[in-house]
Amino acid sequence: MTNGIHVELAVSACEGCPVAALSSDTPVESFRVDPDDARVEFVAPDPPTDPPSGLDLVEFGGEAHGRYQITCARPATDGGVAIGAPETDPGADAARPSAPSSASPPPGDVACDGCSCGGLPSAFANFPVSPRRTEMEEGELRLSFVLTGHEELQAIVDECEDAGLGVELRRLCVDRGDRSAADGDCRDVVPIDLAGVTDRQAEIASVAAEKGYFNGDGASAEEIAADLDLAKSTVSEHLRAVTDTLFSQAFGDGR
Repeated sequence: MTNGIHVELAVSACEGCPVAALSSDTPVESFRVDPDDARVEFVAPDPPTDPPSGLDLVEFGGEAHGRYQITCARPATDGGVAIGAPETDPGADAARPSAPSSASPPPGDVACDGCSCGGLPSAFANFPVSPRRTEMEEGELRLSFVLTGHEELQAIVDECEDAGLGVELRRLCVDRGDRSAADGDCRDVVPIDLAGVTDRQAEIASVAAEKGYFNGDGASAEEIAADLDLAKSTVSEHLRAVTDTLFSQAFGDGR
């Protein structure tokens, strides 16, 4: 059986998303996206007294069970059809003015730049595995996954980026397997706190990982520096800082 990794990703929601507005007052749990119907379903443990418009809420068992239809029109980044966007006839005369399409949302419903609503169905439909846990708080969507390794994590990040979603890795837990024969079948799960890794360090480490730097037979620090137009000493310093931070947690005392 392959040892897995547990990751938590954060996706910033669109400012116009009513679920994000709701999450500013009460945590949103069981956030589920239906890719086929472009619909979000969720549960709020504390029913709101003044919920945002655009949500269908039903109170049951002291919780608010809600639905939200995604109608924002954000251009797809991977050649797909934008949700809520009008369909066009490829053979139509471009010079002939066309009547407004009923499929177009009114101006007030068009998503802002960097919308994280219109891209959700596409991303969720193509994730290699389903999220283990989903929640939203203070306008930030958090997705937790149990994965087989870096390849699945990269695939999830790629799907988010292809759908136009901003995504950040917030937490990583690795399973080192049995600690020793004396401990029996004891799992040793190590949480990795990424707070000590700067955005620049993470960017350089990501490029290094893609180019096989950490495998020993991939790109050298000098080659990575050339790709990033940085000094070799700068790249080496950042990679050493990342390695020290992560390895001290994974193989040290966890601090």
